[in-house]
Amino acid sequence: MKNAKKLTAAVLAAAMAVAASGCGDQSWSYKTDNTSLSTGTYLYNMLNGFYEASDLVESPDEVKDILKVEVTGSDTDAETKTVEQYTYDSADEDTTRMIAIEELFLKYGLTLDDTEDEAARGYASQVWTTAKKTLEGYGISEESFTYCYADYNVKYGQVFEYHYGEKGDAYVDDDTLKSYFNDNYIGYAYFSASMADTDAEGNSVAKSDEEFAKTEDSFNSYAESINEGSKSYIDVAGEYAKDSELTYDPTYSGSVKKDDENTSLTAEVLDTLKNLDEGKASVVKTGEDATTMYYLVYKPKYSEIEDYLSTETNTATTKVGDIDINSLKSGYSRFTLINDMKGDDFKSFLKEYAGSLNIKKNETALKGYKPKMFVSKDSDSDK
Repeated sequence: MKNAKKLTAAVLAAAMAVAASGCGDQSWSYKTDNTSLSTGTYLYNMLNGFYEASDLVESPDEVKDILKVEVTGSDTDAETKTVEQYTYDSADEDTTRMIAIEELFLKYGLTLDDTEDEAARGYASQVWTTAKKTLEGYGISEESFTYCYADYNVKYGQVFEYHYGEKGDAYVDDDTLKSYFNDNYIGYAYFSASMADTDAEGNSVAKSDEEFAKTEDSFNSYAESINEGSKSYIDVAGEYAKDSELTYDPTYSGSVKKDDENTSLTAEVLDTLKNLDEGKASVVKTGEDATTMYYLVYKPKYSEIEDYLSTETNTATTKVGDIDINSLKSGYSRFTLINDMKGDDFKSFLKEYAGSLNIKKNETALKGYKPKMFVSKDSDSDK
């Protein structure tokens, strides 16, 4: 999907390329006895493959022939190949994977989730409005685009959930999920207080020393109450909201990968979490003067963040005084976490399953589609 946003390359006589693709039945690209994919579907996958390969080229505007540049994918076992070959291989892999999903969708007796598909189609329609001219120039119809962008992705998700669900051959049970989460993630919850104030001229200034001391003392008291077991995190969050005369929930919760360097958490908060025991809290102070922030950081017990064990995200709240405090969340539903855990395995499974199918390829049609149709004149022949 990410490459659909990049469809801005100039069309290089695409209509001529399509017309010259040869005689014979041009309506399908790959098929089995049960399903058939359009040539537009293959072209869409080829275009995405071209953009993926192009993203791997350093300074693409400075090369004479981008198709001949050698690139290596991000996978650990990725081969080095030219952009041209990468494009062909990516189109084949993606189209073959689509066939596998269609066959498994039938095998598992699934029906398309109309609600989810309708939402996906609505978004696809918005993208099509922007990409229509370019895509139609390459021979990709709105029908083919909508299938790739919406219908297929919904089916992929449904097949994935079935495969790793209770009825599937690769069911992931709760204990396995718990072990994976504990090995790879850190749960967190926090609320914070800013020590910035505004003077008469509207400038940001630090609060008084007395306010600093009061805030630090209260946060230390909150942490002590949690650590000695007299109050829960939810309790002290409600107490903080009341003390600060807030009318909203001041808390944040979620989880972060242990090796994630791009987390939105501050380095000080993350370091504190890594050294905290589950069910314990600590006070973190960052910045100085008007930029000072106090954090009450809590590391939830596993049992407190099991929202991802269900198919729906937990939205429960607890009433503390006049404030509704959100229950602790991992930030994951069951299958988004399983996707993180099994995403690569699933692609390997699909490749193996596709190998067992009798997939026919429309070589007469496919031989007329070449990656050079995606290369702008200005970026190639004029160099």
